Amino acid sequence: MDDEKGYILKKVLNNNALIALDEGHKEVILIGKGIGFQRAKGDSIRHDAKIEKVFVLASEGQREQMQRLFTENDEDILRVITEYVKYVEGKLERAFTTQFFIALTDHLVFAIKRLQQGIKIHNPFLYDVRSLYPYEYSLAQEGTTLLENRLKITIPEDEIGFLALHIHSGRTNQDLSRMNRFSGLIVKLIKVIETELEIEIDKTGLDYSRLVTHLRYAIDRAKRNDFAEKENSLSQLLQKEYPVCYNIAWKIVKILQNQLKVDIPEAEVSYLTLHIQRILERTKN
Repeated sequence: MDDEKGYILKKVLNNNALIALDEGHKEVILIGKGIGFQRAKGDSIRHDAKIEKVFVLASEGQREQMQRLFTENDEDILRVITEYVKYVEGKLERAFTTQFFIALTDHLVFAIKRLQQGIKIHNPFLYDVRSLYPYEYSLAQEGTTLLENRLKITIPEDEIGFLALHIHSGRTNQDLSRMNRFSGLIVKLIKVIETELEIEIDKTGLDYSRLVTHLRYAIDRAKRNDFAEKENSLSQLLQKEYPVCYNIAWKIVKILQNQLKVDIPEAEVSYLTLHIQRILERTKN
């Protein structure tokens, strides 16, 4: 939108956010430092550099959610969170949706309040998130410096992991609950391997990272029914050489088939056998 276009103010939410109508008479949320100060309903607002973010409201539900966020929470915290979102958007070179902004802001507001009260929540998916989404994790880690410096808090790794999940959700337009479900499935599969082998896998090791990455792509392929290779000549050899790991791999595949309601070819058992055997050997050494 160029500088000639503008908005009609409907409601001031706080000094930094307001509800307005754009030229197409669509409701939008405008965010920018001080843009709501001494404004009144019906004011014309020119689109200029003071407006940092524009969110189109797709539903009454989004309107209520945004209104609640900006009227019930501390303006300074919301200001820093908006800067954080802009930082992440700049790194990804894409603008997030209104719904993503609501979800991330709501999470961050709650997380910041918990941390200020000294309450910490354990993230059961931390190691898996770091392995599955290394770019998003590093981006979340970089961005938390802004939050820590401005809000005088320390953000632990568990919270960085949660932020990485949100960033991946926004980056790929995936539903967060669906992502968490598959992260939970991967945690379950890792636990099966550890129980069967009576070991504790080093979650910081490269072999673990490779296994988790393989499981993630196996789930993605299963959802798309995209298994190109239907036969695998290694199957009998691996079954003979590594019977324990081969049987565990079969158990993993059966769990995947039951959870995802798809057929998975035997070749996948062979690939998993090699991953599991490598981890077993590394643990023994």
